[in-house]
Amino acid sequence: MSRPLTLVMDVTERCNLRCVMCYFSNVDRLRFQPFDRQLSDNGNMPLEVFEQVAERYFSQAWRVSLGCAAEPMIHSKFAEILKIAGRYDIEDLWFPTNLLALTQKKAEAIVEAGVNTVAVSMDGTTGDVYEKIRVGGKWDMFVKRLEMLNAVRKGSKTKLRFIFTWMKSNRADLQNLPAFAEKYGAHDLDVRYVTPTTGVDVTPELLSDENRNLLDAELASMAEDAVSRGLKLAYFPSFQTPEDLRRHPWIRLKRALWRRKAGLYRDEYFRYEWHKRMDGCAYPKRTYVIRPNGAVSPCIFWEGDPMGFLPDDSAVQIDRGVDEIREGLRCGKPIGTCETCAERRNAFYRPFKVRSSDAGPEADAEPGLETTA
Repeated sequence: MSRPLTLVMDVTERCNLRCVMCYFSNVDRLRFQPFDRQLSDNGNMPLEVFEQVAERYFSQAWRVSLGCAAEPMIHSKFAEILKIAGRYDIEDLWFPTNLLALTQKKAEAIVEAGVNTVAVSMDGTTGDVYEKIRVGGKWDMFVKRLEMLNAVRKGSKTKLRFIFTWMKSNRADLQNLPAFAEKYGAHDLDVRYVTPTTGVDVTPELLSDENRNLLDAELASMAEDAVSRGLKLAYFPSFQTPEDLRRHPWIRLKRALWRRKAGLYRDEYFRYEWHKRMDGCAYPKRTYVIRPNGAVSPCIFWEGDPMGFLPDDSAVQIDRGVDEIREGLRCGKPIGTCETCAERRNAFYRPFKVRSSDAGPEADAEPGLETTA
């Protein structure tokens, strides 16, 4: 690829909700390592730092996420951030959001910047379910913001995605998601399981103790409904149907074609798998995670010291640490977080022990969407 990089950014350390499954249920600011390094008092990445990041990396990136662990639209300069990002003609410029901080100005900036996807975390298709999970959110306000976005993006390239974190509180509501998404003009869906989260006890919401066959049937039913309505499955938990288990070549081909149509088999998944097999991991040197304090890491799972800090360190300095990680993976001697990282990349999409029959490109989908907004 002529623009091989994926950038995952956080432009702020804050969120405006206290969702039951999120670390923000117990904190109002998410600190990133090193905890004593800050570029601003309010937890926002300064606009001039964002511009320097853009100058260094955006012309090499095919995908840029303007959010990951926090709510990007509460940054006081988010419209300006979009304007800067829009200069670089990025193929997949996107961000996750709870949408509640949307204004007319921001909606217009989204379209003018050529944002490809606004991924709206919602977790419920009715007010009761939504407000139980998205603590602090108001359903009526959410719907109004959704209608505002739709009015502004009409006729533009900007697509709408819904992110739905599946848990006990909204288990039955999953089946209503395709109809809701069709009603509001969504292009695709991202469904993921609630998972254990640092700083908050999500045990009452986990589905990991439920019957797997029943979960598979519910996922399959919802997926079939979504695809029949013309929706894509951007990211989706692994599931099996009786057809998936049959060995007849024609049936297997039919299922593969359906998964391709659904979006579960995409070219980027196969590129990801190829790089993983060649280098031990597809992330180092192809992905940069940049936090509001300027810390740079090779992936969202990295727990060690950052590779460097922007705007202070040069690209050469940062890549020196990344090269050490890649070399460790290639020679079978991983370092840092890579020593213990195994299937965490699948955490949102597979809460059970991996079965050999689960294998498929969707199992290792590039987790650029693993967000909590």
